[in-house]
Amino acid sequence: MLRVAHLLPNMVAGGRETLVAEYCSVANDYGVTPSIICYDPNASGRVIATPNIAQCAVDRVAPDFTGRLAAQLQADGIDVLHCQGHVAAALAWPVMRAIPTVTTVHVALGGGWRWLPHIILGLRRSRAVTAVSADLARRFRPLSNKPISVIAPGINLDRFGSGQRPQAPGVFTIGVAARLHPVKRHCDLISALRILKDNGHRCRLLIAGEGPEEQALRAQAADLDIRFDGYVADMPGWLGTLDAFILPSAHEGTPLALIEAMACGVPCVATGVGGIPDLAGDAVQLVRPRDPNGLALAISALINDESARSQLSQAARQRAETFSIQRFSEMSSALYESTR
Repeated sequence: MLRVAHLLPNMVAGGRETLVAEYCSVANDYGVTPSIICYDPNASGRVIATPNIAQCAVDRVAPDFTGRLAAQLQADGIDVLHCQGHVAAALAWPVMRAIPTVTTVHVALGGGWRWLPHIILGLRRSRAVTAVSADLARRFRPLSNKPISVIAPGINLDRFGSGQRPQAPGVFTIGVAARLHPVKRHCDLISALRILKDNGHRCRLLIAGEGPEEQALRAQAADLDIRFDGYVADMPGWLGTLDAFILPSAHEGTPLALIEAMACGVPCVATGVGGIPDLAGDAVQLVRPRDPNGLALAISALINDESARSQLSQAARQRAETFSIQRFSEMSSALYESTR
């Protein structure tokens, strides 16, 4: 068995963390014994459980982080280090000469330019660099100085493939599942809900997720039919209560939440940013980012057209079939073998 350590900030619930946990749960079936190393272990939020998976913390602010990381890798007999994110690569570059390393980029640089010299070192010392979307592969290619392959995320389709759509007439219910963070642009969706209300549409919004924007979003949502559900453990069940799923982000890699909604057959509206167009194909209604009016128009069209909802639902299920955790695991495990 190949021993692979995943280096990431922590396991506080998010798309990257969910993907790592899902892969670790099946990795043994693909010849890999996984472990997790967290370099920012004190972050607040709901932590994803990873039963039977070895997990430890090597705090990046502690003295001699590099020495502690190297010692941990050696003690665990790690064959391949997998840096989950460009910041992980920036932190781990000093140990990469001693251990084969794969780096996966999950998001764009954003405010990470102060890390740029070390990011470049980490990407260039990695034996292989992957991205969760073609958009990110293009963005990071000049920094890596090597080809970047795309390995799109995968989900357990058996878990999400049995969602039931609402049948009874009533308030049209939409939902978003994402960190309560400015890049996710919940504020645009709340503004769209207000536009819908002003135009006479009865529409309820369910928000799943936690994060620093919660207080501001609650204030914005005060007089609207909006429910904040926080961390949702039963995501298939939650998705099954929705008439439509909306993802209004300003940027995305390849969002797991959108794949999960598609697999459940929920009609989806999303902004055409980052890796979303490649993920969506013709199975998701795409709108411009930072455009509450465009969101409101797309949601209104779904409210008024049951046939369109049915067509999107069927197309979404079919499209999601290409994003299985089995496909992801096969590609990831083959990549580890090739880097040794």
